[in-house]
Amino acid sequence: MKRAYADIAEGQMHYRTEGSGEPLLLLHMAVSSSDEFTRIMHLLSKKYCVIAPDFLGSGDSDPSPSEYNVIDHACTIAGFMDVLHIKKANIIGHHLGSIVAAELEIKWPERVNKLVLSGIGYRPEPDECVPFEDPPDFMSRVEIKSDGSHLMEWWRRTTLWGDYSPEILEERFIEYVKACPRGEEAHWAAMNFDPKIRLMLIKCPTLVVSATYDPFFSVAKNVRGFIPGSKLKIIEKGLIYLDRSMPEQFAGAILEFLGSSCK
Repeated sequence: MKRAYADIAEGQMHYRTEGSGEPLLLLHMAVSSSDEFTRIMHLLSKKYCVIAPDFLGSGDSDPSPSEYNVIDHACTIAGFMDVLHIKKANIIGHHLGSIVAAELEIKWPERVNKLVLSGIGYRPEPDECVPFEDPPDFMSRVEIKSDGSHLMEWWRRTTLWGDYSPEILEERFIEYVKACPRGEEAHWAAMNFDPKIRLMLIKCPTLVVSATYDPFFSVAKNVRGFIPGSKLKIIEKGLIYLDRSMPEQFAGAILEFLGSSCK
């Protein structure tokens, strides 16, 4: 696996890459980075040239010049593809990454071959009678404090989404530290995306992936219904950090949909 930087109009984007052949882009969740895909890249790179950028404001990329929305992030990915001379790619997104991937296909359908949208969802209205519950306070801005208490708050937020190994929790904590106080802007961008309106505009072959312990699992079938002709893959006992904790299952679902195999 190699690491590099791409100079786009808005700044430098850090990315990881491995393999050769048809390009496959991996877009990460909010307050995260391309590091979340390191466990699956070697599985996918047996068949594809896998490229995983850090969004602006995340990981080792430059900060975004302003508070970005989903369309802004989609534009930076299009610019990133231009710099790497990628005309068209399969795109896999996880949580925020899936929303950005969807918006990229809607705005530039000629640049997307197939989509895999993992953990994509929405917060249902009360009249939908769909069970849903967010953990307490996970999206507010965390200001850096001289006593270091902000570090404990970032650690608390890494532990809200299930029982993970200390290694995975430490990886997530480091991503919070790198994102700094502006990191939660990525969550705010996702909150302002309306999947009920936007997803119906997707035209390419699309797979919706949902893990049974992901908070958006309860609306996964609804999301699949928003996207014409899409398929749904449910990964049993999967958690929100699916690509870190169940890499073989996640990579297998991707490769099966794209028409390859893990072997």
